[in-house]
Amino acid sequence: MVSADLIDRVLDRLDPAEVIELAAALVRINSVFDPEAGTSEQEAAGFVARWAERQGFAVLVEEAAPRRPNVIVTHEGSPGGKRTLMFEGHTDVVTAGDPAAWTHPPFAATIVGRRMYGRGANDTKGNLAAMLCAMAALRRAGVPLYGDILGGVLCDEEGAMTGVQDFIRRGHADRVSAAVICEPQDGLICTSQKGAVRARFTITGRMCHGAMPLSGLNPAPAVAEIIRGLQALEEEACRRLGRDPDLNWPSFTPTVIQAPPEGPAQLNVVPSRAVVLVDVRTIPRQSHPAIVAGLERLAAETRRRVREATLARDAELGVSRDPELGVDLEILSDRPCTQTDRGEPVVRAAAWATRAVTGREPVYGGVPGATDGTFLSAWKRIPIVTLGAGLREIPHQVDEWVDVDQLVETARIYALTALAYLGSPPP
Repeated sequence: MVSADLIDRVLDRLDPAEVIELAAALVRINSVFDPEAGTSEQEAAGFVARWAERQGFAVLVEEAAPRRPNVIVTHEGSPGGKRTLMFEGHTDVVTAGDPAAWTHPPFAATIVGRRMYGRGANDTKGNLAAMLCAMAALRRAGVPLYGDILGGVLCDEEGAMTGVQDFIRRGHADRVSAAVICEPQDGLICTSQKGAVRARFTITGRMCHGAMPLSGLNPAPAVAEIIRGLQALEEEACRRLGRDPDLNWPSFTPTVIQAPPEGPAQLNVVPSRAVVLVDVRTIPRQSHPAIVAGLERLAAETRRRVREATLARDAELGVSRDPELGVDLEILSDRPCTQTDRGEPVVRAAAWATRAVTGREPVYGGVPGATDGTFLSAWKRIPIVTLGAGLREIPHQVDEWVDVDQLVETARIYALTALAYLGSPPP
């Protein structure tokens, strides 16, 4: 696909120490979005922008939200190129939790043996450093590229993904012909991602004294009905669809249960309201509108069942009260699954690069969660492939780590992926 001379020319310009040093510098910046603590992606974005400018790249900084900038780093190819390859990585990280629970300080980027420890080392500042160093190696090598490379260093991937949405709305994705999503997948070439439907059930009853529960209306039985109903929806989806070979099983998971949703909970008070947050993860053959309809039916069925059970119980006890309970559903977000054909040029380029760097046949897989690539695929129909260093189970854990040798290997794969995708005129 690419001559040995060009491969050597690019890889000779990629400095392993630079990859590790850049990753460590990024990990040392606390970029948890926490307005109360005064932290955000702003410092990390500024650091990346200054680094990229020193390398000679064109750099654009735009705020997707206050103190939440995107950084767009561009390496221009030869005039007349018809493709633009995007590398995408994010600057935000999740909370470290209790620092005392960590073996090494969460923002110290401590290296022990060949592991770098720290929040974001795995997800995904290590891979962000790898993609930037890959771009720098291509620039230093001066190889002809028939198209541009665009580095999207985006904010808020861990939350509502406002960074990638702002990037798209401003028109930056319009010229992107393919994207490499730089996330920890342990070297797998991932051509699919699970979709997600996030929902909130709000149950409204009537507050009363815990010693006199029949004077109010407890939302707890409705919470139990919703949890049972979600389990039934999950079991039905698994029976009907089976296990996806890359993405595993579909799931309907209640993740947050709060009663009351705000204010202190008291043992002797029946709360007036309860909230159940649900994280539905889907595989490609599922219909998101059908899932939403199923959740709406669950809300209505819960309301009916609890009302009938309350009337029956009250008749047995000789109690008269209003049995009507409110069960409302709100869809918080709806992110479709993504699937990229293995014959797409960007997938073939990543597979070739993996063989060239590792000497092994690539292993394909799917991303168990959603990434910024979800929006690039869904909104702009951009072919995406997700690959990067780091075990997939490590993100968001205490003592998060990444293998620094795999980081360097990943930077080489990124560089050769771009070379294969842009190194010759497209047919």
